[in-house]
Amino acid sequence: MAKIMYIRNIELENVKLGMRLAESVYTITDTNNSMLVARKGYEVDDKILRVLERFGVETIPVWSRTKPEEENEPQAEKPAPKLEKRVWVKGVLSEDLKKEALGSIKQLFSILDPQRTTNMTTAYQSVRNLDSVMGDLLRAVAHDERGLIHISDLKHYDEYTYHHSLSVSLLSISTGKELGLDSEDLLRLGRCAMLHDIGKQAIPLEILHKKGRLDKDEFDSIKRHSAMGALNLKANAVGDVELWNSIMFHHEKINGKGYPKGLEGDEIPLFSKIISVADVYDAITSYRPYRSPMLPANAVDHIYQDAGVAFDHNVVNAFFEKLEFYPVNTIVELSDERLGIVSKSELENRLRPAIRIWGTDEIIHLSTPEHTHLQITDILSHTNLPPGYEFVDKD
Repeated sequence: MAKIMYIRNIELENVKLGMRLAESVYTITDTNNSMLVARKGYEVDDKILRVLERFGVETIPVWSRTKPEEENEPQAEKPAPKLEKRVWVKGVLSEDLKKEALGSIKQLFSILDPQRTTNMTTAYQSVRNLDSVMGDLLRAVAHDERGLIHISDLKHYDEYTYHHSLSVSLLSISTGKELGLDSEDLLRLGRCAMLHDIGKQAIPLEILHKKGRLDKDEFDSIKRHSAMGALNLKANAVGDVELWNSIMFHHEKINGKGYPKGLEGDEIPLFSKIISVADVYDAITSYRPYRSPMLPANAVDHIYQDAGVAFDHNVVNAFFEKLEFYPVNTIVELSDERLGIVSKSELENRLRPAIRIWGTDEIIHLSTPEHTHLQITDILSHTNLPPGYEFVDKD
C-alpha cells in the first residue's frame, strides 16, 4: 500500500541515487536570471548529481515517506489518495482529426524543406490537403459546446514544432472568430498560422534546442526565421502575398520594436497581429527542455502587460475571450500542496475554477472569498503525479 509522501530538503552529499525531486531546482546565472537545473519528478542519478554539483547546488527537495521534523521516527502507513482512471480532458479535436492535421503539417514542412528540391506538384497537393484539414478545424471550433478553446491535449514535448503550429492555428481561428472574421477569412488565417514557423527549418537545430542563453549571432539567426519562411514559400509559389506577409511580420510589435522591418501599429497585418499573440501564449505555456511552462494565470498577466506595446489591445482582448484555461478534469496542484481535479469552470471565473480535492468529495470554489488564499501552482497529468498518488479502477 502506498504511503503519504512528504517533501524534505536534503544536502547534496546525503542524496541517494533513486530519490525523486519534489520540486524543480533552479540556479541564478551571472546575469541574475533563473535557470532550470533539474526538473520536478526526475529520479536522481549520477548525471543529475554531476549537474547539480557543477552549478553549486547545496540542497535539493525530494519526496520522503517521513515528515521532515520526524526523520528518525517511524511513520505509520496510510492509504494513498486515489482517483478513477477515467479522468480525461476532452480536447476540441478528435484524435483522428488531430492526427490528420499534424500529418498535413509534417508533410508540407518536409516538402518545403530548404535543404531539398521542392516538387511543385507535390507542394500544391499538400497545400490543398492542408486547406481541407483547415475546413475540418473550423467546423470543430464552430461546434465546440462552450465556444471556448483549450489546447492542453496538444502540448507534447516530442514533435513540438508541429503541435505548436496546430495550437497557434486553433488559437488564431478562435481569436479571428471573436473579432468577427467570416469563414473564408478564418480559413486563410488558420493556414497562415499553421505555417508561421516554417522558416525555422533553416535554423540549425543546435540553436533551436540550445538550453542556455543565446548569444547575439544565434539570436540574429533565430530572428531571420520569419523572413526566411515567407521567402521560401514565395520562391516555391506556395500561397500569396497575404500568406507571405502574415508569416513575415508575425514578430513585429505595435511599438515598432519588432522584426524584421520594425513595423508599428496598423502597418502590421491583422493576421500577423493575431498569430503573434497565439504564438507567444502557446510558447510560454508549453514544456521545453530548457524551462518549465508558465501557468495560464501568469501567461495572461504576461500578455496583458505587453498589450499596446508588443500586441494589439483588441486582439489580446479577443484572444482571451474564448480561451479555456483549465478544462474540466484537468489535474492541478494547489498552493497548499493538495492535488485536485477541475470539476467546473465558469466563463467569468476561468482562472479560478471549482476543484474537487483528490480522493475526496470535497469541492472548493477558488473564486469565492474564503479561498482567495489558494492558487493553482501546477498542472499535472497521470504520468507525472508525485509518489503516493495513483489511479484506480472504480468498477
